[in-house]
Amino acid sequence: MIDTLLYRLSRFLTLVAGIGLILMMVQTVADVVADNFFGKPIPGNLEVISVYHMVLVVFLPLALVEWKHENIQVDLFFLMMSAWLQRTVLVVGYLTCAVFFAILTRQTWIDAVASWQKNELMMAAIYLVIWPAKFVLPIGFGAITLVTLRHAVRALRDPIASFAPQSDETHI
Repeated sequence: MIDTLLYRLSRFLTLVAGIGLILMMVQTVADVVADNFFGKPIPGNLEVISVYHMVLVVFLPLALVEWKHENIQVDLFFLMMSAWLQRTVLVVGYLTCAVFFAILTRQTWIDAVASWQKNELMMAAIYLVIWPAKFVLPIGFGAITLVTLRHAVRALRDPIASFAPQSDETHI
């Protein structure tokens, strides 16, 4: 049940990131067309893309990448360890990552709330409200925290669990 919810959450956040990527491409094409054909680029285009679209694309898919074990891994020494030591290293590693991501979740949440309370703006070619984009970070970090905790519990409870990158998406 929890695995299914975490997997669906990870997929949903990645879908939102994909929509952000499409919006970024459409906005960039529209800006190039407006600039080259009409001599009037979209004001603040670069800032909107940087503040909103890129943040979505970078931070929301973190949980799915972790779910599928597709983060960078160096397993040269890990593969030489005994099975129980591998499990121990996995559990400690996942718990360490979960604590790290939980700290990032908490701090980015505090920063986002502070930004919202003062209605933080960015002054560039246009005035751009940036506080909504700041809430994307704790969402992304919170989701990856939950997934790494799930992996830690799975590594602890399932002695034959595989933590290699997964090619099929049906593994829940």
